[in-house]
Amino acid sequence: MNIYDKKSIHCSKCDRFIGEIDCDAIVILPKCGKCANPMPEGDDKVQYIVGKFNKNPSSLVPVDQVIA
Repeated sequence: MNIYDKKSIHCSKCDRFIGEIDCDAIVILPKCGKCANPMPEGDDKVQYIVGKFNKNPSSLVPVDQVIA
């Protein structure tokens, strides 16, 4: 086997190049990072980031109930 026995892999949703694998390998519906774990837009992004790094999701305070 040499370095030319590779095939390129593209995302099944957005057709973005992901990488190269061996020609005899089989990948079903490959996804890039953005399609596999999409980040929400706008105001939802804050809750997503806090929920991603917070180990206890029950301690989250909704944005509209924050005490000023």
